[in-house]
Amino acid sequence: MTNWGNVSVMRNLLGLFTLVLIVAGCAPALQKEEPPVTRQEQTTLPPAKAAPGVLVISNDAGVPLLSSYLPLPAPPGSVILVQSYAGKMSYSRFSNPQSFDAMRRYLIAALKDAGWRVLEATAWEKPPGLFQVTIRVAKGGEQKTVILRYEKGNYSVEVR
Repeated sequence: MTNWGNVSVMRNLLGLFTLVLIVAGCAPALQKEEPPVTRQEQTTLPPAKAAPGVLVISNDAGVPLLSSYLPLPAPPGSVILVQSYAGKMSYSRFSNPQSFDAMRRYLIAALKDAGWRVLEATAWEKPPGLFQVTIRVAKGGEQKTVILRYEKGNYSVEVR
């Protein structure tokens, strides 16, 4: 003899379990953009600076710029080791204690703050020591490519 009350309870539990699985499976798809680097993450680090003997261009607030054209301020905690400019193109190599992911998020947020629209961002990595993201941006009909690279313990930003 079948106990129909237990079968009904089991069906309800199975339906609830299925609903939970569906909702849990959809939750990651709802998050479209990664959170930007918070100001709190940035304020715990010392201001960016140039290494002794390195000539850098700084903004009005005295923050060294990784690119004066964009303009792209160096992240807090950075020490600029090398910097070169050729018109609108630039190259900067610097040290920073933050993770590659934090630097990537900072760079994208800084580009957006400067009025650039991110068209595409593609990442490439060869762990443990080589990571790169190429970001294409546009502003006022002009497009630029910004490359953030981490290699041998240092970061570099190239603007083309």
